[in-house]
Amino acid sequence: MTRNSRHDAAISPALAQILTAQAWRNERLLNGFRIAIWTSVGVITGGAELFANSSVSPGSLLATAWGVTAAVSGATWLRHFYRRWVATLLTTIDITVLALCMHAGHRYLLANDPALVPHQLHASGLVLMALLATSALRFSWTLSLWSVAYGALVYWVVLVYNDAVNVFSYAELVVIALLGLMLIHTARKLDSILRQALERDSLTRFLPSPVVERISRDPAAVDIRGELQEITVLFADLRDFTALAERLPPHTVVKLLNAFFADMAHEITSHGGIVMQYVGDNIYAVFPETGGADHPRRALECALAMLQRQASRNAQTGREALVVGIGLHTGPAIAGSIGSPQLLNYAYVGDTVNTASRIERLTRPLERPLLVSGITLEHAGGVAAWLAEEMPTMSLRGKRDSQTVWSVTGLRPRASNWNQNPDAI
Repeated sequence: MTRNSRHDAAISPALAQILTAQAWRNERLLNGFRIAIWTSVGVITGGAELFANSSVSPGSLLATAWGVTAAVSGATWLRHFYRRWVATLLTTIDITVLALCMHAGHRYLLANDPALVPHQLHASGLVLMALLATSALRFSWTLSLWSVAYGALVYWVVLVYNDAVNVFSYAELVVIALLGLMLIHTARKLDSILRQALERDSLTRFLPSPVVERISRDPAAVDIRGELQEITVLFADLRDFTALAERLPPHTVVKLLNAFFADMAHEITSHGGIVMQYVGDNIYAVFPETGGADHPRRALECALAMLQRQASRNAQTGREALVVGIGLHTGPAIAGSIGSPQLLNYAYVGDTVNTASRIERLTRPLERPLLVSGITLEHAGGVAAWLAEEMPTMSLRGKRDSQTVWSVTGLRPRASNWNQNPDAI
């Protein structure tokens, strides 16, 4: 394992494994390039030599042999085995074969066609640069450094040995050096970007996106202190799913729940919400003010889209329909890292969350799929923007005062360009 891979593993063994797997796929791709370039060089050069002089140079034979060897290795062990040193070994052999072919071709042309010698040298320099450029796909700046250093050294040795150094040789070495600097910088930057993207993707599976944003900007923000935020809370529940689950095989229940959660989560995230928790057949999501002051409207649009999406799935599957009940409420909540030092969760705490949950429970007795509090409807545009029906005043569990809720069934036809109006209700 190289220093680079040890460094990756120290940061995250999982990320190092992912990067290694991608490097292996890239190495097999590069091996295809290796087969094509060396076989083509050997066959084309050998064919031209045979046609012109009825003989083939050792360089053409060596290039062809290395191309065939690469094809055999790609079809056998390279499909089942890979380590970082494999890439280093193959790159070293590529450069060595190029140097030997360059030397052999130079000697052959001096004896048979001296006019082609300058073209052969410049073509070898271009092939070397192409070989060096492939190092960018290996995510290792150390390998890029080794390839450029070794390539420049053997190229220079061949030129000096054959007394072929000229002003263009120095220009080629400068270009190779600049290419090396670009490759090293690209490899380090690409490795860093890939690692950050993978880490971010992993974090978003367990933490709300606002937390991931803050940790990305400042890793010390993992210890997030409490703060007061205005949010819209959404609770969605599958009605009578427990009874349905008792009649179905376990794998069918899991499949149904996963499909339901995937559909609902897609709508929530696409409307700027955050899925906070799955509990049984219940979804708890939050639309925070950090995502925009229009969070009540987006939450309401999301809830309607969730109902429509589930209705479409019910029609497609032909199974017993899954009925969803959704409750929304807007208000202040305390957001922060809550838990013990051993396990912290980013959570929203307060009466707003409890009220939204209890509004969702009213969807059963009131037989309405979507219920929202008056404040949510008001901040979303009111009855001027939405098709809403006021429900009978009911008391919520744990609440001293009764709560007025509204059943919303859609957006009014002429309210697509509504403006928020606090006095709309």
